Amino acid sequence: NSMQVRLQRFIEDRTRLLTAISHDLKTPITRMRLRTEMLDAPELRSSFTKDLDEMQAMASETLDFLRTDETREAVQAVDVCALLETIRDDAAELGQQVDIESCQLKPYPAHPLALKRCIGNLVDNAVKYGGNTRISASESEQALVITVTDSGAGIPELHLEEVFEPFYRLETSRSRATGGTGLGLSIARNIALAHGGGLRLVNRPAGGLQAILTLARTSRA
Repeated sequence: NSMQVRLQRFIEDRTRLLTAISHDLKTPITRMRLRTEMLDAPELRSSFTKDLDEMQAMASETLDFLRTDETREAVQAVDVCALLETIRDDAAELGQQVDIESCQLKPYPAHPLALKRCIGNLVDNAVKYGGNTRISASESEQALVITVTDSGAGIPELHLEEVFEPFYRLETSRSRATGGTGLGLSIARNIALAHGGGLRLVNRPAGGLQAILTLARTSRA
């Protein structure tokens, strides 16, 4: 018990430190962005801006990963079908193709913003690396299952679990050119676990990747 207390304290201290660092990085990044805008050379300015955009994305997503927003949110009855429609409409505004199969679900008790972030990350990942995306949902008395399917090349079987590690990137699909920090799937799985569920990736025999999100319907503290 004493060892568990020390380990928990160590984890909490490390999390607070990393959170503080990620937060404090935003100020110098903002200063650098302002100075970059004053550069006369367009190509140099564009290069610096690209690097700063990546740094800012890493800092923001690291904060999302480290913060436990779901513990700060009150649990509410969420209309998941309406939530999926909002995510679809947001994608459409960006010119992205996201379709929803027939959706009829009972309200699900969840942390609303965290759940939207979880599903949104899965959809963003699917659109970015797999093109057209389809969302389906089903439920039972025990769980709610949301599946996000893309039409891409999938992920090698050996890496299906590794991509959930923070900052992990596949050389063939995740790079500076395509963007991303390697935290989206980690954040999504953490939120799924906080809802008593889980998240796994499966390659489709016909091609494409499926992200299968399971959310428990059992009561949570």
